[in-house]
Order: sequence, then C-alpha cells, then structure tokens
Amino acid sequence: MSDKNDINTNNVDSEAQDLPRRGFFQATLAGIAGLAGIAGLSHQAAAEVQDKKRQRKFQVIDFRCRPPLESFAGLFKMRLDYIAQRPTVLGNPATHGKVPDVVKMVGKPDAMKAWWAEIDKAGIDKVVVAGRITEDPNNTMDGAALLKMEKEYAGRFYGITPVNLEIDMKQALANLEKELAAGIRGATIEPGYRQKGGPTTMDNAEFFPLYELLQDRGIPLQVQTGAFAGVDNWDEPNQIWRMDSVMKKFPKLQLILGHGGYPRITEALALALKWPSVVISSDVYTFWPGGQLYQQNIEMLQDQFVYGSAFPFGNFDTTLEQTLALPLSDQAMEKYLYHNAVRLLKLS
Repeated sequence: MSDKNDINTNNVDSEAQDLPRRGFFQATLAGIAGLAGIAGLSHQAAAEVQDKKRQRKFQVIDFRCRPPLESFAGLFKMRLDYIAQRPTVLGNPATHGKVPDVVKMVGKPDAMKAWWAEIDKAGIDKVVVAGRITEDPNNTMDGAALLKMEKEYAGRFYGITPVNLEIDMKQALANLEKELAAGIRGATIEPGYRQKGGPTTMDNAEFFPLYELLQDRGIPLQVQTGAFAGVDNWDEPNQIWRMDSVMKKFPKLQLILGHGGYPRITEALALALKWPSVVISSDVYTFWPGGQLYQQNIEMLQDQFVYGSAFPFGNFDTTLEQTLALPLSDQAMEKYLYHNAVRLLKLS
C-alpha cells in the first residue's frame, strides 16, 4: 500500500479487438452493472479505513459491488476478458492494475471467504449488492436470495431488490410488497435490458405505479445507467431529460443513478441540482475518462453522492485509496463514504 493512505480494519490484519458488439452484450447481458455464504463470518461492529494524510478514520459503505458467484459471472468475466485485456491501458490502477485472485474464483468454494477478506482488508464496514432478473439463471439474483444473504451477513450486507420488468407490473409490485415487508431496503430497475417488448426508458408510463409506491414508502430506486446500460448502446438508458420528466411527476422519489448517468455527467449533475432526492452513484466512473467532473462536484452536492467500487470493476482497496486522496472536506468525505448511504438505507 502506498504511504498516501494506510488501509486497515478493527478486526483483521480486448475491449478485445475481435469481440463483436452484439456478442459482447449478449455475453454480459446480466453481468454488467449469487450467493453462497461462509460460516462464521466475523461481524465487525464498525470497520474503518485509516487516512494517514488527514490523521483520522472513516467508516465506509460500498454502495455498489457484487460477489464472486455464478449469479454475476458475466461481470467478473468482463473484468478479466475485457477491461484487463484492453489494447490500450485504461489509466486507473483500481481497474487496470493487478487483478485480485478472488476475481478469478467465481463459483469456487472459497470465493465468498476471499471476497470478504478483500472487503475487510480495505476497511469497508458494509456492502450493498443490487440484484437482477434475467432469463439466464446464471445471471439472476432475486429479492429472496438477497434477503437470505442479509440474514447470513447481518449488519454488513444489504440488498437492493430487482423489480421484474418482464412480467405484469401489478404482479411485480405484489412481489415487491412482500420483499419490502420482509425488510428489503431498496429496489433497482434496468430498463435498457428489458426483453419483453424490448429495451425501454425510465419514463415508460408502465413503471409509474412503481415510482408512486416507492415514493410513498420512502424507498430508494436505483436505475441502471452508464456506458453499458443498454443492449444496443448507451443512448436512451442515459437520457437524463427523461429522468427529469419522471422527477417532475414524482418529486420525492429517491432516485439513485447507478453508474452516475455516465457519459452524460453534466446533465446528471444538473438533475441532482434540480431535484434534491436524486443521488449519484458514480462508483467506478469516478476514476474513468471524464470522471473528474464527478470528483469536482462531490463537495458541492455532498448530500447527493454515494461511494461505490463497482467491484469487480474496481478493486476494493485501491478504489478507496484513490477516493481518500480527493480534495474533499472531512464533512463531505464522511457523507460520501458513509452517511448518505446510511440515510438511504435507513440504518439509523
């Protein structure tokens, strides 16, 4: 570890040139953005990361990461076969540096143990995992699986349940109501990957009953955005003006932009400026091309950013080390790393 930041916890020491676009999206349809547990995981009361430069510690919630299980195999394959094999270097040490061994352990018996070891080593207190629903059982994690994991790793693991856009919305909402009653704390949708009726956008009126329910309950909704947010391309899933139209109808909806609305960064910032209940989860894109705009505005919108590594896209420890080096006030850093996520998940 560099001497910029000393990371520890309380308890534990190409695009492949010949890869066709359509084949790429099909291969990672549910893997872009499973779970088996390990017995006896130590439940840390309050893991912390030590920032030597500031001479203080911070608690951390990683709001966007995925475990090394078959349910998310496509995402781990993308790290190994796409990001790490780019014909030109992607100058981010968290994504183009050394690939942790756990990234290569998807589905193996000790994979979850190794995953938690990476989390502990980085000094991360809690993690948030967004589920998803597809026709591929190897790319699906529903609310029931997430709730099971929450019980197994109580106090450290929180799930964001996927709303099934492939079925009638009344039935999807009935399923969501049961999961909310069981304790789920957030929902997620991926309109750009809908299969029934084809990819769609967030302003689809079919989804309005969902937004009304979540707004009334005060439950956050994460929407998939980013450079890989659609089967064909990134255009429509990232059209911020559509989200603005939704927010006009549901102004108190707690809307989280998973992957930060990238590449429409300026528009995403404008959306957050206009609507105080919009939250930006720029995660790995914070340190990808153009991510300086996110970095420069965390301080100004300090109640509307949440931290995430997007693991396996970004290594847990290196991403956090880069984040601690940002020129943020202690107050903004505390909110970004921990308190904004606590508020969204209603953990206090």
